[in-house]
Amino acid sequence: MATMRQAARITEENAPKGKPVKPDAGAPADNTKRRAFGDIGNIQGVTTRAQAAKDKVGTKPQTSLRPRDPNATAAALRSKVAQPSRPAGVSLSSLLQTRAESVPAAKAPVVCPESPLPDIDKNDKHNPLAASEYANSIYNYYRRVEPKFKVAHDYMQTQCEINEKMRGILVDWLVEVHLKFKLMPETLYLTCNIIDRYLSIRNVTRKRLQLVGVTAMLIASKYEEIWAPEVNDFVYISDKAYTREDILAMEKQMLASLQYDLTVPTCFLFTARFRKAAGVADDLKVNQMCEYLSELCLVDVTTNKHSLSLLSAAVLHVALTALGRADTYPRTLARHARYKLEEVLPAARHIVSLMRKAPESSLRAVYKKHCSSKFGEVAKVEVPVLPEATEL
Repeated sequence: MATMRQAARITEENAPKGKPVKPDAGAPADNTKRRAFGDIGNIQGVTTRAQAAKDKVGTKPQTSLRPRDPNATAAALRSKVAQPSRPAGVSLSSLLQTRAESVPAAKAPVVCPESPLPDIDKNDKHNPLAASEYANSIYNYYRRVEPKFKVAHDYMQTQCEINEKMRGILVDWLVEVHLKFKLMPETLYLTCNIIDRYLSIRNVTRKRLQLVGVTAMLIASKYEEIWAPEVNDFVYISDKAYTREDILAMEKQMLASLQYDLTVPTCFLFTARFRKAAGVADDLKVNQMCEYLSELCLVDVTTNKHSLSLLSAAVLHVALTALGRADTYPRTLARHARYKLEEVLPAARHIVSLMRKAPESSLRAVYKKHCSSKFGEVAKVEVPVLPEATEL
């Protein structure tokens, strides 16, 4: 080894100045002592003093000169937080299970959801005339627009020549006309709705009040009936007090004033729905009693202070009470009507007072109509007794 090093040194001394000396092919290169190779860290088997010091102390990763991506940095931090440190030889699933068992479970509040609305249309699925798929939507619409078409019970105070008594006489006479023409029940309720809505926005003289009544029934008949009475029939029934031209002119004026809004909720519609909810839709006696009580409410304008849906629920409650039914306000009825019994009782007491006054009232058209056997003589049923407000 010494002989080879001496030969290399002699060759380097004898070499001309300025020319590189080619190393002997047989002599091994000592790369550890050359600066150029010492700075390169990827040579296998070469370890410099600086690198050894870094390995001993521990080096930090080189930082990149490029700007960091904030999203990548946030993701890296989240991954570090999400990955819990665990001892060697312990799986992540077992560690998570151990931690979950050590943490007490929070007590969730117990919520008892309300049972769904009872399906009262299930027996009409195969009846296309019942429109069971749309029944709930239709009555939800009626409930939504009910305040829009509600008339104040004291609107007669804005009239100059007519009063509540005249309005009652008109409706009582229209009940007889409705019976003579054999019209549908819906026609009578829509007629009274048109009269009240028109009188609440237009002043009418005493001479033209009957014209308003017959025109309202003509409009309602065209809307509800398959074969509506002709204009000449109303001219005849009013004893020719008005001409055909008068009725047609009033029809245009009323429709324009009401903005042609004729699809409106009535007491008849809500009562029919609530009878179905109470399970008495096929009970003829209950239906006849409800019709009698509803027509009593049509004659008395003060019943307008109650909403139609509330008044309909009260009508059914009084009818069931008067006929001696066991459950006078079933839970299903309360769910569909959206009223508690305490809310219905004030209107029910008002209806009972009308029943008590009917036999001795001067407006006897409704009472005489329902005293006949054709309508079940329900007007002769004993007036029920309801609890007073102090007993609730």
